[in-house]
Amino acid sequence: MNDLELDAVYTELCRVLGEAGEQKALTLLGRFALLAMLEIDDADRLKALIARAAQSA
Repeated sequence: MNDLELDAVYTELCRVLGEAGEQKALTLLGRFALLAMLEIDDADRLKALIARAAQSA
């Protein structure tokens, strides 16, 4: 995925989260995370990504 594609996907995610509203956004993001985990299908890689995300939170 190049920078333009990444930006487009991130923008779409932000748009969908905004449309969902504050109360539903967390559930939507959680559902997205689970679906992405199923697609990635690599427990070690997923754990590393979770750790990276936690560092920037």
